[in-house]
Amino acid sequence: MILIDTQTNTIQTPDNFQLHIRTHLSQQPKGIIIYYHGGGLIAGSPHDLSDEAIQILTQHFHLVEAPYRLAPESNIGTILNDAFLVFDNINKIYPDLPLFTFGRSSGGYLALQIASQRTVKGVIDFYGYAKVDLPEFKLPHSEFQKKTAHLNSAMIDMMIQSQPITEGPIQFRYPLYLYTRGIGQWYEFVGIQDAEKTELNLSARALKQLPPVFIAHASRDIDVPFSESERLKQYIPNSTLITLDSDEHDFDRSFNSNIKTIYQQAEQFLHQCLEI
Repeated sequence: MILIDTQTNTIQTPDNFQLHIRTHLSQQPKGIIIYYHGGGLIAGSPHDLSDEAIQILTQHFHLVEAPYRLAPESNIGTILNDAFLVFDNINKIYPDLPLFTFGRSSGGYLALQIASQRTVKGVIDFYGYAKVDLPEFKLPHSEFQKKTAHLNSAMIDMMIQSQPITEGPIQFRYPLYLYTRGIGQWYEFVGIQDAEKTELNLSARALKQLPPVFIAHASRDIDVPFSESERLKQYIPNSTLITLDSDEHDFDRSFNSNIKTIYQQAEQFLHQCLEI
């Protein structure tokens, strides 16, 4: 395996919180990929990509692992502000290189939000969404409810920190995310007061204005509805949808030859974006 150089820089938010940004450096960069992790905006880490995925993506692109504060310690407004702040900072550091956004699940939401308001050459969206106003996010999720039936209010309180965080250990925070979805209170935990708010949802008209988007999603995803990726494919003029016959949400959790092929296709898609 090729060793990849990394560098870290720190930026300060307007409310004096520090975001530590790690970048995997390519020896022959043709652009920058800014990566936003998943976890329902509640769990996860900027550093959750597999080594194999990083190897593929850094052949010709710097790969930035974008931190953002997590809910419920921080709300949706703060999360979006952090995501944009990281993007703008990287744009200042590399003004001559084209920027791409890449997100998985809720990170896909952030990647698409940024692409709608900034100059982005292309987007990689793995099992993400472009709006929060979805019935699946609003209503109690029976399967997630079963998985978290053992949790009580004291356990939930222990999972929530007293200070803002940018990383939530998956073994503690993922059950918290499932709990919020199970009881139909994800909006409340993320600080979404009005799920129909225009700023939080990309309409068909907004999707038509997006740069090229590479989408990969399992057709029977039990977390984020596949129909949302179909909506993206329908309205984004230059979009590719890779469909997996599976009910697995984060299908790339384990890396195998099929997953390698999808990452290679995504990387090739970015090269095609450079030619437009």
